[in-house]
Amino acid sequence: MKIKSYLIISGIFLFFSSCGKNEKQSSDEITPTLAVQTDSKPKAVEKLIFKKSEDIVPSDLLNLSLLRKTAENLKIKYSSIKTEDVSSVNYNDKVTFFVICTINKTEKAKKGEENLGNFYERRYVFVNNEDGKILAEEIDDNLGYYENEGLRVSKSHILKDLLQLNETTSAIAISTEVYSNSRVVMYSEEKFTIVTFDGKQIKKVLYEYPIRMANGDSNGSGTYQIETLETGISVSDTQTNGFYDLLVSKVFTYEEAAEADPEHEIEQKNDLKFKKEFQRLKYDGNSYSFKKDHENRFL
Repeated sequence: MKIKSYLIISGIFLFFSSCGKNEKQSSDEITPTLAVQTDSKPKAVEKLIFKKSEDIVPSDLLNLSLLRKTAENLKIKYSSIKTEDVSSVNYNDKVTFFVICTINKTEKAKKGEENLGNFYERRYVFVNNEDGKILAEEIDDNLGYYENEGLRVSKSHILKDLLQLNETTSAIAISTEVYSNSRVVMYSEEKFTIVTFDGKQIKKVLYEYPIRMANGDSNGSGTYQIETLETGISVSDTQTNGFYDLLVSKVFTYEEAAEADPEHEIEQKNDLKFKKEFQRLKYDGNSYSFKKDHENRFL
């Protein structure tokens, strides 16, 4: 599930339509193009992963027969798998990677207790294509949630194409959205994770990098204020500690609107602001390190 409010979309469209009028910006606001070099002698073109999160192309592979074998080898009931929230991709000719969502039934709350509902758990699994033998497994505790909590977790989407982090290392990219189950609290965060597999262990070389965020509030009708972040990511042709750098472009958009209310002397309002930033993520030998930044640029 994607939280794609028409309010957010309208702001994004307005922003892009205004880009042509604002080409001559100050140098600190100009974001480098992700996949185009400006040198007179072109370098190797950097590999664009996506320009914005909605451009992500997920894998549509789902081998239910292999999923059943995997469940058996994980010693979990196939009926406890939320199959509509399962994603998979071929890692190579012999190995498949799954993101599996399981439902753990919880006891009915007693009188006076908070009813949290069932618990949903997310796990990453590499399996042998022939028999579903488990090659590596890991539960992502950050993506577990109770069905009646204020925050929900969407299906984890595995990108269709593998990433190439160097000449020999392939990686799998995963996108997952966490969002508020509220009409007035406008919050969502889409997280981007990259995992590698050495034949024995799963390694998260990039973990929960925010590729889209929305934060704001609304009265449920035409008055609201919201700030959004949209990012684009590409793989650089420059390596640090053996892996290519990741280039990230960020666009922060702020929109504030109010309905006219003559009785309370409130005029109609619709403000739009934006800010561009750029970040290079470098591999430190263990992961792509980054400083967690949840600071709003306008709110």
